[in-house]
Amino acid sequence: KKNIEPFIAKADFVINMAGLVSFSKKHRKKLLDINNQGALNVLYLCEEYENVKKLIHISSTASFGFHETPVTEETFFDWKHHKHLGYSYSKFLPNKQINDSRQATNIVYPPLVIGPEDNAGTRRLFSYVRKKRNVIVPPGTNAVIDVRDLCEAIILVLKKAKNKENYIVTNENIKLTDLFSTVVDLLDQKTKISQIPAFLEKPIYGMSRFLEFLKFPIPSENIFFGFKNRTFSSSKIKKDLGFIPRYTYKESLKDFLNMSNL
Repeated sequence: KKNIEPFIAKADFVINMAGLVSFSKKHRKKLLDINNQGALNVLYLCEEYENVKKLIHISSTASFGFHETPVTEETFFDWKHHKHLGYSYSKFLPNKQINDSRQATNIVYPPLVIGPEDNAGTRRLFSYVRKKRNVIVPPGTNAVIDVRDLCEAIILVLKKAKNKENYIVTNENIKLTDLFSTVVDLLDQKTKISQIPAFLEKPIYGMSRFLEFLKFPIPSENIFFGFKNRTFSSSKIKKDLGFIPRYTYKESLKDFLNMSNL
């Protein structure tokens, strides 16, 4: 808290993009420390300094858990039996307190963020299939947003959003098989994409939890959500703020490849 106080003490607006992305069980405490307590430390300091006109907190669509229907900003998820999903739960935890705060706030919920010069998530997509003859992919669905579109959305929220209005910011909901097939095409490979049958969800997830318990580096949370058909609606930010994404996920992946050293 002391490390960030000098910056917040002089700020008119604060955009909190700090966070840890990890699906490893061994990082659970770190996830809670950074994504929950760290976010609240930023909030507390913003409340202390009257010069801070607005706090924009960058959360994640992961904080909405999983549902059978498209998720909106009003969707409720009961975390009672799912707190073991460390990353997602850690992104959920600070949101209510931020929303209930006397501080002027907005919360932005992006999904999987991809785009040029992203050496985290986007690079991992390419690394997973590069130079491989066969790739196994779970049957789930997720949403994506180009990092450039996300930045534009945050600017819109900063300039135009009313206090306590929160926004899901996505572009496309896509099947994971389509996502990886696009990566294969861009790499000009003949990699075969095999989709894991949905009926194998429980045994595969159960095995991953067991291996994780034995300290194997198996991200069971990734496997769990890989079988879920998560879709999200960004109609609110489009209606309220006029947000229009510019980049399809295929353009995002192509731009990453053109600007990377793969």
